[in-house]
This record gives sequence, structure tokens and C-alpha cells, in this order.
Amino acid sequence: MSTIISASDKIFTALASTQETKSSIATTILSTAITYMEDENYSRAAQAFKASLVYDPESTDAYNYMASAYLQLGNNREAITAYKNSLKLDNSQAETHVNLGTVYESENMTSEAEKEYKAAIQADSTEVLAPYTYGLFLLNNNRASESITQFNRASKLEPDDGNINYALGKAYNQLGRYSEAVTQLQKAIYLKGSDFYAAQYELGISCVGLGEKESVQSIIDFLNDADTSETTSYADILEEDIRQPQILDTVDSGTTFLKALGASTPLYFLDISLAAPNSSKDFTVQFQFDTEMDVSSVMDETKWSIRKANGIQEGLYNNGIYSSNRNDALFSPIPKMVIYDPVTLRATVTFSVSQNANGNATIDPSHLVFKFMGKDVSGKEMDTTADEYEYFAGGVF
Repeated sequence: MSTIISASDKIFTALASTQETKSSIATTILSTAITYMEDENYSRAAQAFKASLVYDPESTDAYNYMASAYLQLGNNREAITAYKNSLKLDNSQAETHVNLGTVYESENMTSEAEKEYKAAIQADSTEVLAPYTYGLFLLNNNRASESITQFNRASKLEPDDGNINYALGKAYNQLGRYSEAVTQLQKAIYLKGSDFYAAQYELGISCVGLGEKESVQSIIDFLNDADTSETTSYADILEEDIRQPQILDTVDSGTTFLKALGASTPLYFLDISLAAPNSSKDFTVQFQFDTEMDVSSVMDETKWSIRKANGIQEGLYNNGIYSSNRNDALFSPIPKMVIYDPVTLRATVTFSVSQNANGNATIDPSHLVFKFMGKDVSGKEMDTTADEYEYFAGGVF
């Protein structure tokens, strides 16, 4: 009996010794593989991690490191296999679930990615990376409302992480909840510093949504002062966001109306045909826009108006002189026709002027105000500082 026990002890000791030897070899190879990773020799690192698994096939670290090496090599398929093998050994690895989900997402395997992000949250409810990454996934897939739930969960775990506040700000912006976005983005900038340019840009987006043009301009100035390729790009986008279409001027070659003539001009000065009583004549004024306009908007006559000047900047029609027996020419406050050329960005406004029954009507062309109340091709409303034209005012105002 003692002989049998002695033999069993020897076998156990031998096996234990063998296992210790294998573990030692695995550890040595794993250390070598990590050195290869640090040296950016990812191909040899992957081979070394695989070799270490021969001696320790239950090493989740080896599988996870090997996945990282394959990712560096651009071999996502092998990386997925390595992560899955690691999770077979230990399904409670929240970070590994996240990493696998990220690879799936890069492969446009959205269902698989979402499954892994959810598994990460279930694996460890205290791991902030899981809800944060899942929130980003939802945000990138136009599910902003759901992403807010995940970001709030992450924020409770890491209340002073400005990246989470930034993500929340982007989500609120996507939903058009700009005031809430401002709160989150200002906190993100407070926590991470004013050089958190992505948050500054996103804050600019919020201010655009709120119609706070001056605040947007302040952010643009700040980004331009930083003078980096990143900030310049952000500033350019915001500039475009707040840019509104403008009338630049009139185009003489497309204009038949003698707009420079002054107060109480006899109507026949515009065209000799208007000397005849009750006659009428069509005239054109061609306007140059600064950007491509919405064709249907520009050609909608009701979006245009023609009126007599009556203001400080535009002056007064007929210099404000009123005469009860004066016979003003008649014209419609709405054009007869508008044609738009999307190539030249020019609109030709046609309107009629009519003589009275006595043939002695007068007009003040320099004090006629033309206004456009439409939008450009992207749906932006006109810049109210450049949507009217009058010769007396010196052009556009």
C-alpha cells in the first residue's frame, strides 16, 4: 500500500513540476511577445502570443494581447477570433467585450457590436468604458436619445470625465436640445480646458441652433486664434453654418430700369413710350446673389417686394415732399415675373410701371426699395443686413 501511495506522490509531483515548467515557459514567451509589441514588431508578437498559448492555453491575457497585435496588422478576422477565445475562457471581461464590439463595429457588423457592448455592461456594472462606448455606438447610429441613457450611466461612474460631457453635448445637439447641450459642453471645456477644441466647435453648433450668432462668432474667433489645421477647419464649418445668403448688388447688363434718376422724374424719362396716357412698360432689375439660391424660392414673385423708401438709411421717396395734386406713377408692390440663373447666381426681376390718364405721372427711381424674402439652396433665410437694395442707400442694406 505504501508503495502505491509513494508512486502516486511521485506522479503528482512530476505533473506539478511539468505544469510549473509549462507556466514558466508560457510566462517567458508572453514577456517576449510583449517586448515585440513595444518594438512594433506585431507579426512576431502575434506568433509569440500563439506560442505561449501552447504552454498555457487558458491565458486570457495571451489571447487579448494577440488580438491587439492582429489589429495592428489590420487582420480583424484573427483579432475577432482571439477575443472570442478569450471570452470563452472568461466571459466576465467587460473590456474584452468592448474591444470585440469595437472591431465588429469597424467591420459594419452592427448587430454583433451592440450585443458585445450590452454584454460588457452586464459583465461589470462598475466599468465606465462599457456604457460610454455603447453610447458612442448609439450616437453614431443616429440613436441619440438612447445614447443619452448610456452617457448618463457613464457620468455617474465618472462624474468628472469631460469626454462624457462632450458626448452628451453632441447627443443633445443631434436631438436639437441645444440649451442642454450648452450645459454639458461648457462643463466639458471646464474640466478639460479651453483647448478642448472639439467641444468648442460643438458648443458653436449649439449656439447656431439657438440663433446666438454673436456667441458663434466669438467661438470662431477663438478657434482662428488657435491657428491649427483642426481649429481652422472647425472655424470654417461654423462660418458656413452662420453664413446667410446675401444680395451683393445689381447687374447693369441685366437692368433696364434707370434706378439712378431722382425725385419727381417725369415717367417718360424712363422710356418715351410712357409719354402716352394710360400706357405701361415692363422694366428689369437684375440682382447678384453671393451663393446658390433655391430656384423655386427666387422665382416666387410673392417672395419679392417693391416699395417707396421711408426710412433713415433709405431716405424718403421724393425726398419727403408731398403734394396733393402730384401724380405718382403706379407700380405693383410685387414683381410681374422673376427669372433665376443658377449658373451666374443672378435673378432678373421684371415689374411694370404705368402712366396716369393725364400723361404727367412722375417717379423717384432712386428711392424704390427692392427686397427678397426667400432662401438659398440649403434652406437658409436671407441675411437681414443684405436682403434689400436701393440706389439712394448706395446699394444693398
